[in-house]
Amino acid sequence: MVNFEQMPLSKELKRALKGLGYKTPTEVQEKTIPLIIKGNNVISKSFTGSGKTAAFGISLAERMLQGRSKSILILCPTRELATQVGKEISGITKFTSFRVVSVYGGHNINTELREIEKGVDILCATPGRLLDHFKRRAIDPRIFDTVVLDEADRMLDMGFISDIKEILAFIRPEYTHLFSATLDGSVAQLIKKYIPDYKEVLIEDEIIGKNIIEKTINVSRNSKLRELLEIIASAGKNRVLVFVSTKRYADKLNHELKGKGFKSTSIHGDKSQKGREIALKNFKLGRKNILIATDVAARGLQIDNVEFVVNFDRPNDADTYKHRVGRTGRMGAIGHAITFVPEDTESRELWFDPMKSRRAMPMGRGQRSGGIGGRSSSGERGSFGNRSFGGRGQSRGSRGSSRGSSRGSSRGSSRGSSRGSSRGSSRGSSRGSSRFGNKTQGHDSRNKGPEQRGFHGSGSTRKRRSRKSSDVSDFVYRN
Repeated sequence: MVNFEQMPLSKELKRALKGLGYKTPTEVQEKTIPLIIKGNNVISKSFTGSGKTAAFGISLAERMLQGRSKSILILCPTRELATQVGKEISGITKFTSFRVVSVYGGHNINTELREIEKGVDILCATPGRLLDHFKRRAIDPRIFDTVVLDEADRMLDMGFISDIKEILAFIRPEYTHLFSATLDGSVAQLIKKYIPDYKEVLIEDEIIGKNIIEKTINVSRNSKLRELLEIIASAGKNRVLVFVSTKRYADKLNHELKGKGFKSTSIHGDKSQKGREIALKNFKLGRKNILIATDVAARGLQIDNVEFVVNFDRPNDADTYKHRVGRTGRMGAIGHAITFVPEDTESRELWFDPMKSRRAMPMGRGQRSGGIGGRSSSGERGSFGNRSFGGRGQSRGSRGSSRGSSRGSSRGSSRGSSRGSSRGSSRGSSRGSSRFGNKTQGHDSRNKGPEQRGFHGSGSTRKRRSRKSSDVSDFVYRN
């Protein structure tokens, strides 16, 4: 096996790699670097922790040093990955004059604008923020001749397909490289449309089970915290990464551990970008040895020397499990992956079957028999919570009807009965109608479709402004 000193790389890169402690290339690096340097498009399927960032970072930097490439764009699915990739490539290009800039949402755009004004050679970006910069005319798409789609399957899962297509249409790159854990489904369609000519690098070996000691612990709901405390105690000062399913519980568990004197921090999607960066920095530097995370940290983040990964809450599927566990045992190190499995047999069987998991999930508000505005098997309109649509008005009407009827009966007058019935019925139905928006069959006028809901399905009727292609294309093709 060759080492980096033997590879046809510039002295600036060899010096940087030596300082970073890179001696022998990984399999994906050994296969990818020569192909990209020669000018091939590369499609790579490789597992988490295989060293693919350095694979495309080293080879693209070498092409730029040789004058064979202009500027490089690296698209990443998350802020954390864009930051991480930028830092790693900055280290690789330390002894060159290349400017590496990272742009991503969640923080003030003015800081990025000032950095961009100084010039960009390699740009690491999330799709949405990049299009914002195109719209502001801060970045000319034509400066890039090479695009790297990092964690392509993750970007597609997160709904970035339209943004990716828009970006590729604006740039029209000469070279496009794609790195992904899977190459089927929507990823295959993307490759077929935008990368017709390429070389394939497939790393079949899975990281799971190679350098990771896996263990499962049967737990009840009340024993989970006790089991976690035992793992943390046995880990000592080693790093422990704990995955939970919700943002709220990430903060709650972090608060409980801090209250017990542990050096703990948390990361999830509701934290500010600065808060997320501080949490990761403290964990990486060892100031905190316990990180409580949702799946925002499960993919693409390079956190060295994580000795223990704990699946406190079970992942939704096998792929999520793989990427969670892939945070430990990286680059040949030995890691421990401990998974809490519910004691009941049925829950254990649902582990890696997302369809079964969805069917078995308890239905929330608005998902009871019949669904929202749907019909049950008896043909009755479905309920929202425990209240049928239009039911309030109808029930009040029936109460009024019975009240009027009994009142009329006690007076011995049929006129009183009919008057009470009609008065109660009309009063009740009008109340029910006004309560639910004067719609027929008691529909709630506020029950908008998904396209009319506000952010996070809040029910707000404020429509989200869609980005117009002309916002960018006018700039790109007019100049």
